[in-house]
Amino acid sequence: MKKITENIKYIKISDFIAPFIFLISLPCALIFRLYNKIKNKKIWLVCENGNTARDNGYWFYKYMREHKKNQICYYVIKKNSKDYEKVKSFGNIIEFKSFKHWIYYLSSQYNISNHKNGNPNQPFFYILHVKLNLFNNRVFLQHGITKDDAEWLYYRNTKFHYFICGAKNEYEFIKQKFGYPKQNVQYTGFARFDNLHHININKKQILIMPTWRNWLGRETNKLGDKINFIKTNFYKNWNEFLNNKELIKFLESNNLEILFYPHIDFQKYLKDFTTTSNNIKFLDTSYDISSALKNSALLVTDYSSVFMDFAYMRKPIIFFQFDKKEYREKQYKEGYFNYEQNSFGVVLENSNEVIKKVVEYYHKDYKIEKEFLTNMDNFFEKNDMNNCRRIYELLRKGE
Repeated sequence: MKKITENIKYIKISDFIAPFIFLISLPCALIFRLYNKIKNKKIWLVCENGNTARDNGYWFYKYMREHKKNQICYYVIKKNSKDYEKVKSFGNIIEFKSFKHWIYYLSSQYNISNHKNGNPNQPFFYILHVKLNLFNNRVFLQHGITKDDAEWLYYRNTKFHYFICGAKNEYEFIKQKFGYPKQNVQYTGFARFDNLHHININKKQILIMPTWRNWLGRETNKLGDKINFIKTNFYKNWNEFLNNKELIKFLESNNLEILFYPHIDFQKYLKDFTTTSNNIKFLDTSYDISSALKNSALLVTDYSSVFMDFAYMRKPIIFFQFDKKEYREKQYKEGYFNYEQNSFGVVLENSNEVIKKVVEYYHKDYKIEKEFLTNMDNFFEKNDMNNCRRIYELLRKGE
């Protein structure tokens, strides 16, 4: 009852309508499924979150449309998305949450997404998939490598048909800890990792990407959480960093640029951050962050799994963790990855120390310490451009 009370404010009108759309679309979907079976047509539906085409979903769909055209494949995205034109050129586009989306989602052989909510209505399909185990043919490409003990990804909370892993240690941890049937967890590598080779590094560009904090609110409807964000420890530490006089002097004297991109769930607070330097740019979700990840010479983050992409490319990382205890208590318990013992970069709690490390990396041409490079090499057993191919072969084999 307490959990229901806490979450009732997140319910939207569309959540009440969803069961009725399901009842209307189900007969159509069943007929369409029978038709496809007679014609021996197997449909794969690919989606991210309905708004984007820039993550594992996009790269897998791109691979399918360029190399496996015999497989019927559709991509689901909103027509008003900034990424719509980018994916439209590959064809077979379905409007997110449209009636067609419902029919195809209920009749596809595989529903492939890097988000849990790559469906027409998350609350309704949570009941359908997890509680009733119906129409459950989901392939979870993931958004980032799972490194923490994230209970929301346990099998009892997801029932994913396939859980795609991007690293060997992650694969072993999830297989052992998360309760999935053995065949459901697969180590193929991430689809987007195919695009992280042959990179051109801009040594004048530094990327800053802090992750979100679930105790500071989440995206909601009009009844959502209301907090004074600028009074939070999160804001104070990062805004202090962005306005540090020594940092700004260093950037401007060396013609360096910082790109500041908070987690998508904290983009609503981007307007609250300030800086006095033209060398610090604030990026919103209209910016395709994948290009910044590939081009930037250095990453400063806290706990964001985006550092895994940087490590995959063997580039230097600095962890700014001013709230370690609070993060572990309120968000994620530690998993197999320990930032101090098997880390990919130095862990610091003070912004001045972070700035000193940034300056140090610049002056040594961003050379990574040997211990961090060794950890990166050991972590990514599969380091090639065949991740999409392995995912495709897995799904074909599982037919």
